[in-house]
Amino acid sequence: MSNAEPPGVVIIEPAMSTDVDDIVCIEEACFSAPWTRKMLEAELVGNQFSSFLVAKQADQASASIRIVGYVCFWVIFEELRIMNVAVTPSARRQGIARRLIDRALEIGLEKSATKGLLEVRASNTAARRLYGAVGFREVSVRTRYYTHPIEDAILMEMASVQRKPGPAGSVSSASSSASMEEVQPRSTLSTGRCDMMTERAIAEQLRQSSTEFRELEESHHRLDNELAELQKRHVLTPAEELVKKQLQKEKLVKKDKMAELIRLYRRQDDHSTVH
Repeated sequence: MSNAEPPGVVIIEPAMSTDVDDIVCIEEACFSAPWTRKMLEAELVGNQFSSFLVAKQADQASASIRIVGYVCFWVIFEELRIMNVAVTPSARRQGIARRLIDRALEIGLEKSATKGLLEVRASNTAARRLYGAVGFREVSVRTRYYTHPIEDAILMEMASVQRKPGPAGSVSSASSSASMEEVQPRSTLSTGRCDMMTERAIAEQLRQSSTEFRELEESHHRLDNELAELQKRHVLTPAEELVKKQLQKEKLVKKDKMAELIRLYRRQDDHSTVH
């Protein structure tokens, strides 16, 4: 984005390492428990699953370009997980957060993501409304998930993401109405009860026949326990917050490798049935 951009125009583009100072300022202005510089830098350059976008806007007062918001998200196999969205207070109510989320979902689609996931503070009603408008649904509560202050997290999910008719680059959930598929519990790669039962049966078969699956499941369970122990603490140090993020990342990787083994087993089973 050049200094020739007219006032008020917002451009969404990939974040650069030189943007960290501005992003840190936005973090500290928006969150009671902001990510540290080290955590932000790790997401920018040290996490292969992470994508980072910034919103830049022309500042009429200084005739310069400033970063007014950002979104950080992960894409791991078919799942897009929104990690953080923030817009500086002076630039809110301009639809910037919505544009950041829409672009994140669009990139997720380009990377073959089919569903979305995020956590949000229970008290953050504005963010919950925004995510709901985009197409996420509230599916469960994670008790005492956040610190500074301690608070529950609302887990929100987008069961299926696709491009919607309208302006280029806009995306939404596949349907705004609640279908039978949409009310199925999370944790499946399928859309109905029969497929869910099949997935459980496949998982049981893999526990008996696949050392790799058993090891992944054991690792996932161990990481889950470590996260649970960490989240019992009332206050986490910056180093512990970094450990928590790493545990969450490792847990997602294990889960998706297990899901991939289930998909491979199902494809092999379908192939043998056909032939």
